[in-house]
Amino acid sequence: MADDDGLIFNFATTRLDAPVLTTHGRPKGGKWKDRMESRRKLKTEVWQSQKKTRETAKPTSVAANSGRDREDKQQEKEVQKLLTEIGGGGNKAKTTAKPANAKQTNAQLSGQANKQVVSSLFTKNPEIPSLPEVAASHEHNVSSNAVIDTSSFSGIGLDTDMVSYLETKMEITKPTAIQQNAIPVLIGHSALAAPRAADTYGNGSDAFDVEKEIRADAPEHDVFIQAATGSGKTLTYLLPIIHRLLQATATAVSGAPPSRELGTFAIVLTPTRELAQQVYETAQTLVHMPISKDSGKKSHWMVPGIVIGGDKKQSEKGRLRKGVTILACTPGRLLDHLENTKSFMVDNLRWLVLDEADRLLELGFEETLTKILALLDEKAKQRVRVLGRRSMTTAPALPKRRINVLCSATLRDNVKKLANESLVNPKYINAKRIYDDVEQAAEEARPGKGKRQSTNDDDMETVAADNIDDDDEENFSVPSQLVQKAVIVPAKLRLVTLVAQLKNTFRKQPTSKIIVFLSCKDSVDFMYFLLAHGGYEPEAEVETDATDELALELFKNMDDSINNNSDDDDEDGNSDEDSGTKSSATKPDGARRYGKADKSGPTLKEDEIVLDSSVFPGAKMYRLHGSMQQKRRTETFSAFSKSRHASILFTTDVAARGLDLPNVTSIIQFDPPSDVASYLHRVGRTARLGRVGEAILFLLPSESAYLTLLQEKGLRPTDESMESVLKLMAKSEGIRKATEWQLRAGDIQAMLERFVVVNVTASGLAKQAYLSSIRAYATHISAERHIFHVRSLHFGHLAKAFALRETPNQVAMGKGNNTKADGAKKDKKEKKEKELAIKKKPTFKRGNDISEFSVGDISAYYGPRVKRSKDE
Repeated sequence: MADDDGLIFNFATTRLDAPVLTTHGRPKGGKWKDRMESRRKLKTEVWQSQKKTRETAKPTSVAANSGRDREDKQQEKEVQKLLTEIGGGGNKAKTTAKPANAKQTNAQLSGQANKQVVSSLFTKNPEIPSLPEVAASHEHNVSSNAVIDTSSFSGIGLDTDMVSYLETKMEITKPTAIQQNAIPVLIGHSALAAPRAADTYGNGSDAFDVEKEIRADAPEHDVFIQAATGSGKTLTYLLPIIHRLLQATATAVSGAPPSRELGTFAIVLTPTRELAQQVYETAQTLVHMPISKDSGKKSHWMVPGIVIGGDKKQSEKGRLRKGVTILACTPGRLLDHLENTKSFMVDNLRWLVLDEADRLLELGFEETLTKILALLDEKAKQRVRVLGRRSMTTAPALPKRRINVLCSATLRDNVKKLANESLVNPKYINAKRIYDDVEQAAEEARPGKGKRQSTNDDDMETVAADNIDDDDEENFSVPSQLVQKAVIVPAKLRLVTLVAQLKNTFRKQPTSKIIVFLSCKDSVDFMYFLLAHGGYEPEAEVETDATDELALELFKNMDDSINNNSDDDDEDGNSDEDSGTKSSATKPDGARRYGKADKSGPTLKEDEIVLDSSVFPGAKMYRLHGSMQQKRRTETFSAFSKSRHASILFTTDVAARGLDLPNVTSIIQFDPPSDVASYLHRVGRTARLGRVGEAILFLLPSESAYLTLLQEKGLRPTDESMESVLKLMAKSEGIRKATEWQLRAGDIQAMLERFVVVNVTASGLAKQAYLSSIRAYATHISAERHIFHVRSLHFGHLAKAFALRETPNQVAMGKGNNTKADGAKKDKKEKKEKELAIKKKPTFKRGNDISEFSVGDISAYYGPRVKRSKDE
């Protein structure tokens, strides 16, 4: 082209793979608030897209732990932000990220700052998702952890006096599978343990003589015990310890005789004080057995002891100074005594048991355990060995070195690491086999052995186990006689469904012992107090409460769709519409009124151990959490264990591990556990030693994906509908109409709400529990955050689960509609001010206090002297 026409072409020079930037115009039309909201959303979308681009550009070698830490911090920030939004009032409460109906509901609640909110239980609830059906199992009649009839304690080499005592006094006649495998190894008879790897329940062990088989050159093995919860691990290590101490007393002929002054022979470390108390009581029961006089064995010198946080340290030092043969303790207090108590003698220590080792590591005791092991090793080197004399401390029945025993329900990486560092020449024992290698035991424990099925019924494809992380391959086995159920309940119906479930359980078995697990100690205190006193109604409020009339009106005008879906007609074939009857039960069983002399109602007392329930007549109520005084915790644990009446224990996860609470028939997880391992240990408080048990899990509709997670771990509970629970309660109380079960549920909810409104203590506990439960919701592990996320909670509906009629922002700001409570607080404050004013008022001497012959000190008749000013 010779001629230039002056045209300039502007061609794009960007790469074809460059990201396309989307431009957004300014929003037009509508109100200014809507335009501001639209602009804010656009900014958020742009920021998220930029963040995603930056994350994509980052190298893939970012550490997983740092990512989890950032998620945890982000979760904490979101919780604090949400609580601030709830308490801030105004438009902040409206901008909480929730579904459309949730946003609208919260906006309506915030607008009613001075009104009580009495909403219907069955309206505006989220839709309960439909879940794939689980085939009903008919194998619950066969127990997987039941006692074994093919062997006996005498057959595995246990002392004859102990066998007789177990049968006559403790009613234990047969060993469990884990006891049958582990006790011979701990006794020191390796020849018996060898064939058990091939034949777990083999015979031929009846003619076994411990004294002949235990040789001086026989190798001692440390032991790792892995067993399902409820299979008798405490007796598994206590029986061999006491057995060998008895054998040692019979062979000690000279030198140091059996005496508590020899110090501690066995230490049992537990993660909680309650478990330490249980080990101590079991050991005390065993050492008090009668011993035949001709055998030469003695047990009177064996003294069990306990050192745990919460007790007086000086009294613990006194017990250790006199001598404790078998010591149950918690890690922190044991380390303290090892470092500071000079009279604590562990020179003759032969056994160190780490019970619930996985829980010890989860609670952060790894550094403490390392220090304890180092101190014990150092003190063992300083032991003065007695040569040339056959004494108690050198008896051949005792191990020559310290035997370490680890008990754990899981084989996680941190547990395997602890086992490799602390065990010498170990044996890994479970209910089926005895292994020499931890990796082999872990491989056998993996579920599916390489494959597992997906939960999709239409496409049952298999997934290779190579694609599954090692942590996900953990075997979470439960006894086959344990019946697991899951109930998906909307937030507004959680409280009344819990009441219905408890009523159904007591009606089926009047002497049931039930444990209800909650996420925080404030929820424990509230539920304990509410269900103990919530059936009592104040006399002045029963007939003239206008809010109750509003509640009944709301319950009458429920959604027609819910009524039409109900298919349970009365016995005469007439539906509720034909009969036109009202609620058949005006008050629950056992409901009473306060008398004129007790208008203030009950209060929560710290020294209470048990309360009689007004909601469940005849039932006893207990509570247990970590903030209670140690004396109260011990008394509560003992009282609930010995109770033979209908009982309910409200507790946190402090009672989830290792505790053997006798005859617990049902477990209710009102708040889901923080991880799957906690679920396993919670349900393990029932169905123990072959007994049948029931475990019920409460979930919100937004948490239904948790059932898929449990199914992947082999813990899939069967589904039970919320309606079936409420209908069963109503039917058992004489209600036959198709829809009156809803009215019955409304009556119970209204009764509990009235109690919280008029009772000062209940109102304060409800508000505190409500806020604490929101904070506790953020403690789930990062792998489960997509299921349990704080943003998915509906705060207004959740308040109904705590019988609150206040709006969420009122609760967060410390305000409320409880006029009686506010008035009582004001009167109490004024009374305190008057008492303080009286104390500060100057006192004067009376005239007759001075003699008529006195020189005349008349200053006593005047008030306080005033300091002269400089002007005078």
